[in-house]
Amino acid sequence: MKFTFEPESKPLPGYTIKRAIQKGGFGEVYYALSDAGKEVALKLLIQNPDREVRGTQQCLNLKHPNLVTIFDIRHDDDEDIWIVMEYVTGQTLDQILTDEFPDGMAPEEAHWWLSGLAAGVDFLHDRGIVHRDLKPANVYREGDQVKIGDVGLSKIITTSQRGAQTESIGTVSYMAPEVSRGEYGREVDVYSSGIMLFELLTGRVPFEGETTAEILMKHLSEEPDLSPLPAELRPVLARALAKDPATRTATLKELEAEFQAALLGKSSAKLPILEIPQDSFTTPDPQVIVPPRKPAITPGPAQRRPVYSPVPLNSLSMRRIPMARRLTELTGSMIAVIPFSGLLAFGLWSIGFFSHEPNPIEGAMTFGLTALVAAWAVQVGSKIWEGTGPESHWRRRLSLAAVGSLVGATVWWFNQALWIEMPYSTTAGLATDIGVRERYIIFFTLLFGLRRWWWHTDSFRMKRLLIFSLPLTWVLGELLAYGLGIPRNHALGWAIGIACVVQLASHWVPPENRLRYLEVLTNG
Repeated sequence: MKFTFEPESKPLPGYTIKRAIQKGGFGEVYYALSDAGKEVALKLLIQNPDREVRGTQQCLNLKHPNLVTIFDIRHDDDEDIWIVMEYVTGQTLDQILTDEFPDGMAPEEAHWWLSGLAAGVDFLHDRGIVHRDLKPANVYREGDQVKIGDVGLSKIITTSQRGAQTESIGTVSYMAPEVSRGEYGREVDVYSSGIMLFELLTGRVPFEGETTAEILMKHLSEEPDLSPLPAELRPVLARALAKDPATRTATLKELEAEFQAALLGKSSAKLPILEIPQDSFTTPDPQVIVPPRKPAITPGPAQRRPVYSPVPLNSLSMRRIPMARRLTELTGSMIAVIPFSGLLAFGLWSIGFFSHEPNPIEGAMTFGLTALVAAWAVQVGSKIWEGTGPESHWRRRLSLAAVGSLVGATVWWFNQALWIEMPYSTTAGLATDIGVRERYIIFFTLLFGLRRWWWHTDSFRMKRLLIFSLPLTWVLGELLAYGLGIPRNHALGWAIGIACVVQLASHWVPPENRLRYLEVLTNG
């Protein structure tokens, strides 16, 4: 794909192009820096620039966290028109669907996208503006925020203008039937969002064809096949995709409310839910759970498909957690660590775990304080990533490894300050030439970095105490003890002890309460 301008060129005064981003029907988009160093996206309008400018001008002064901000409309020396707008670092929704969810995502994650989409689009609708080109390529994820871009096709809507369009606008796969007749209102955005929601859940659009005309004809004449959707969500999508704008869901806010109500089991228009036996499932999505209940209706072969429950299963489930709630939950968990660490040290002392040391009481105190500091570090290092989804997997590991190195150094300093000698072996292990301090730094770095501690601390972990995960921690402790020459009882005691303490102390939401928890997060 050839672009007009090369990196480091300055076609628009005050901005330097760094790289090309995207090329489409209306123009080319570049990542650029202003002379002052501000990151921006520059869009060069090539086709129908007057129409794009009209749509952009009416959004020029709009500010909303779910909309890509438009900074300015500029002309270069050749009278080409450029739109200067916010540079979004995240991926587009169509990229995410292709790379991460080719077969669709869990309903609770789709609800997260719908929530951000509804907030941004309803903001436009409240100001009498219809987007008219909603599609996954125009929706972005940046951090924990949904961003809607490409407002160039948007148009002010009044009662007299609803049928004033003379040609079809938008992308045919997401185009409402009435747009082909030159009629539009906010309902066209609801229809496009319904198509996107179907795609989020299934990985494909409801109407497909080999030509634009074939797809358009299906939008006009065929009802969508909703059977791939969870049964409780079919009435919601049926309303959003109604052919007649008068019977369609009125707003995206209403669509989101109906979708959330269906997930929470409050929908008044639910169809019978097919409960499929466990042995008929394909490999389930790790973020959802399929309850093994007796089928209400015995499915035929064509009906056998995964049925998603809206209950998130694990610590990689996406959810937006306000910072205030993170801090509240983290503070409560860290306070709970104190008595659990004390009980751990006391229990080990009472069974003679430290009897071989010169001063067992000092040994128990050293062990307990180390477990306390390490558990706090695990909780802090895990809580900052909670709810960010599977894409933060390696960032979680690296941050925990970094925290572990700090714990090792802190524990060494702490024990030196108390004049307590840290135990180690001078003969055993593979690290005989490494100093004692370095051994402990390496021990906690590897202990934190190699183990998936977020499965132990996340509010959505499977159980409060994951007993069956302890053997893996035991094995890791054994290997580190042997390799670093740290006494086996201390290495295993810290590894298993930290695993138990952080699980017992960390905030936990039982599975039956998680939908209510998500509802509280969503509604603030």
